[in-house]
Amino acid sequence: MSSINPTVSRVIGKFVKEDWLDFVFAHVNPMLTVNRSMAKVVSVVEETTDIKRFVLRPNKHWACFNAGQFVSVKVMLDGVYVERCYSLVSAPSEPLIEIAVKRQPHGKVSNWMHDTLSVGDVIELGDVGGEFVLPNELPEKLLLIAGGSGVTPIYSLLVQALLQKATMDVVVMYYANTAEDLAFAQEMRELAVKHPGLRLQFALASDGDAGFFSQDQLVAACSDFVDRSAYICGPAGLMNAVTSVWKENDIESSLTKEVFGFITADPNASVSEMPITLQRSQQEFLNSKPTLLESAEAAGARPAHGCRTGVCKTCSCTKVSGVVRDLLTGAIDDQPNTQIRICISEPLSAVTLDI
Repeated sequence: MSSINPTVSRVIGKFVKEDWLDFVFAHVNPMLTVNRSMAKVVSVVEETTDIKRFVLRPNKHWACFNAGQFVSVKVMLDGVYVERCYSLVSAPSEPLIEIAVKRQPHGKVSNWMHDTLSVGDVIELGDVGGEFVLPNELPEKLLLIAGGSGVTPIYSLLVQALLQKATMDVVVMYYANTAEDLAFAQEMRELAVKHPGLRLQFALASDGDAGFFSQDQLVAACSDFVDRSAYICGPAGLMNAVTSVWKENDIESSLTKEVFGFITADPNASVSEMPITLQRSQQEFLNSKPTLLESAEAAGARPAHGCRTGVCKTCSCTKVSGVVRDLLTGAIDDQPNTQIRICISEPLSAVTLDI
């Protein structure tokens, strides 16, 4: 038994706090909860030297998802819940779910999962999200471009597209440092054998210039790229290079992008001291870090946050007033009462947040 009947849950909830019940149930079976999505680790596979694949069996509170989306994982580290988002690799129709986790040099959650999380352990799953998904009606032709661990949602899209249409015309361009860093390479090769419409190009930085994106390389691999629906997920350098080519060809509307990786600020850039006000908690301070979230934390505040990369939207709040810059898109928001993600928002003036 891994969940409680919804009707029973509602009745019990009127008299007993849900958190207390979950605490009690956890001593009997950690998969038994009132409403929380929990998942037991079924297998752990080392895909590359820094990527592990975790297959999970969720309880009955797990919701469905679409290929290309991510799920947040909640773990308690040093007495504090920390949340990070990871792409779902398994097909939505499968009973088990799978995520791929890259070890980040200073990543609290990724390092804990690599070093500690084992078969039989139970973790909590948060919300599913993301708009990096296939349309309801598949396009005639697809171009999927991946860089490094950005291959995880790309692989998910590839599998789903071929499940829906076995004869799909798909080109995959995958960039990595070395052959040992190619995640899901064997699975993709096997798919190419089963689906003649799938063409693969693996580009390795260890091979010199051939391992880096260029329009000439693109044309050689996929001469009709202007006629394809394209999806890209990877590091900033690859994303920028691909976006530039699509802009030059005036086809940017056919390119769907998934930002992958942490926001990094220029360490030599100065941070202007802007007054920040947290309206509900009645806190005021001068920003000292590149983002509103970091500045709030440096001042002792503890705003809700998750991935810290602008993906999960856990940190979204209302900007009552002020001007901010989105560090992912560069967009300037100077309008009052708008929703912003404070983990990727840089203040350009005094800012008041409804926190």
